[in-house]
Amino acid sequence: MAVALVAKQGGDRSRAWPMTREAWEALDAEATRLGAEVLEKDGYATGWLDGDADAPTFIPNVAGRQALRQLTTAREVLGEASVVDSPGLAVIGRRVILEDADGSTSTVELVIPGDGDPRRGRVSADSPVGAAVLGRRVGETVTIQAPAGSWTARIAAIE
Repeated sequence: MAVALVAKQGGDRSRAWPMTREAWEALDAEATRLGAEVLEKDGYATGWLDGDADAPTFIPNVAGRQALRQLTTAREVLGEASVVDSPGLAVIGRRVILEDADGSTSTVELVIPGDGDPRRGRVSADSPVGAAVLGRRVGETVTIQAPAGSWTARIAAIE
């Protein structure tokens, strides 16, 4: 699980992130792993740019900074997470089957904010599709407000 920066809605307003127990446990494990990685890398590497051993240069470690940002995001999401055991509710960690007006269907997996990969059917809970279906039930109609335009779909199933 990769964790990216959370796009907070409306500036600094945080929001609750309902998720399955499995999704919470995976995110908690990822935060633990990232914490160890940050401690190991310490965010900086020591090197000598000119080869002179007497002139140490501290170079920002990109991987260390990225791990720290990912850890911060994981902790923020965990802090706002709630475990939901209701099987009929669209929450992070579940797959949602959407039916468009023409009868075509698409399946999306709800993932933590910033972890989406639409090509693989994974949509972030803070994306237009994720935000529209998060917390909804089978049979509900949702309107997705996306940059390319809005459309309406019915939640056909939740797995």
